Amino acid sequence: MGLRDSIEYIRHREKELRLFNLDSTDAIHEDLRSYFETLNVRITVDRTASGKPEGVAVLSNAAEVLAVVDVATLRELLEDAPTGAGQFGIADGKYEDILRHLKETSFTSYDTEQLLYASREIEDRARRVGQGTIHAGFQQCSVMAEQRSVYTDLARRGVAVHAYGVPDATPPDFGSGHVHAVSTAEIAETWFVVSDGGGDDTQKTALVARENDDIGFHGILMYDPGFVDHLLAHLNQTYDS
Repeated sequence: MGLRDSIEYIRHREKELRLFNLDSTDAIHEDLRSYFETLNVRITVDRTASGKPEGVAVLSNAAEVLAVVDVATLRELLEDAPTGAGQFGIADGKYEDILRHLKETSFTSYDTEQLLYASREIEDRARRVGQGTIHAGFQQCSVMAEQRSVYTDLARRGVAVHAYGVPDATPPDFGSGHVHAVSTAEIAETWFVVSDGGGDDTQKTALVARENDDIGFHGILMYDPGFVDHLLAHLNQTYDS
């Protein structure tokens, strides 16, 4: 599975968050749809014949139930959550039982600003770890110059940098970083940042976005270490990284 195929694969791994036996005046499902709109989660409301249990939410995929939580917990999550482009990165604490299943899947977006925020998050993680490898696809070598300072700094801090782009111009110098100037369709069409987390599975992250003439970019942000490893293997094998 290449970079472009990985986006379609994630799009078809939708999860469902089903809310059971809500009060008829409770509109939390609408708030949850807004909150989870980029997380590939479908929100539904259902009522059992007995009306029991009340206020329970079940997160599942096509194969299994992933988590069961009180709707009250979801209400607290909405109250505690930050707003803005970075909300998908909130982690944890008492909401980890449900959020970890979402983080392991994907953040999906057609919003270029959100995708840019995601790429900055991955670069910041790599900078903090200070080791390992980061792979960044810029589509064209001419675009690399705009991020030269970011990736030169990563290389200086001990991160092995691999940059990819179609050779439409002379690529910039990334210090010890390596530039892969290659003319392939997936490099020309995809924007990606993939970090191996310096060997720490909890820090492995990948952004892959594909350009579309009608909508700009559609992308995924992946926290699943197994899927990140798959992307890393593809890049290493395909481009001798």
